Amino acid sequence: MRNSTVLIITNSDSDLTKLKFAGSKILNVLSDEFIEFCGKTLTKDEEFLSKIREKYKYEKRERYAIMSEDITSPAMQKNSDVFNFLLLLFPSILSVEYILSYQTSKEFTRYLDCFECEIKFINSDNLYFDESNLNNINLFISNYFPNYFESKILKFPIINYINAFESNMFHFSYVAFCISLEGIIQGGHELMYRIRRAIAIICGFDEKSSEVIFENMKKIYDLRSKIVHGEQFSEDLVSEYLYYLECLVSKTIIELIVDNIDDINILSKQITKSGFGEQNKLSTNWTEYILNPKIEKTIYKKL
Repeated sequence: MRNSTVLIITNSDSDLTKLKFAGSKILNVLSDEFIEFCGKTLTKDEEFLSKIREKYKYEKRERYAIMSEDITSPAMQKNSDVFNFLLLLFPSILSVEYILSYQTSKEFTRYLDCFECEIKFINSDNLYFDESNLNNINLFISNYFPNYFESKILKFPIINYINAFESNMFHFSYVAFCISLEGIIQGGHELMYRIRRAIAIICGFDEKSSEVIFENMKKIYDLRSKIVHGEQFSEDLVSEYLYYLECLVSKTIIELIVDNIDDINILSKQITKSGFGEQNKLSTNWTEYILNPKIEKTIYKKL
């Protein structure tokens, strides 16, 4: 006997069932397959599905279940890893709305309880992906999802990135995103300059785009300094810069997942040897993936 969970997520304008994760599946909660699963596991209708149906009458907001391909077997990846990877690829207000708990064995799966989470509703920040790019997105998921959290360099930046979305205070989220970037740089002198330069090289596709990121990073870190040192700062500016920062951290982590450099000393040396517009020289593993054009459009604009 073991316990397992199913995550019910929302705030996506795109059909998440079209994304393919090894060992897991994403179902629309109003699909025949998921409703049949709820019936077989005696999932209490009044605690979950009836609420979803009632909400759907007024909101027309889709909900999706992240669950194991075979809920009676240990998942290849935790369902939370699927959720986190979605958030990494598509910075948004994608949210877990319900957590369903089950007790499973080879013979049966039995519903235990349901926990409802508080979520945000801001339509402009919903998850969205371009379906014309679906094959490329699923190829990236297939190639990098199974091992993305094993990198020594990226483990804590990814944790800080995910945690940043969980804060209800914008300035706390802002600092957490900055800390995520700082996790890929060795400490030492001129730290802020080296962070700016490193991110500009990792994310810039040519010299001009690297220069834009380099200058934008100065504005981001000037504001970060005011926040962490207790100086007066503009909440409007935090709000204005926050989405840019989300996209920049996402892009940085994605690029480093592809580069697959697992030693921070090697990464540091490669960045030192490279110049603006030379992201393709950081690693022989580098491959161009345009997964989310919204990120590209955001990070290459001047703040």
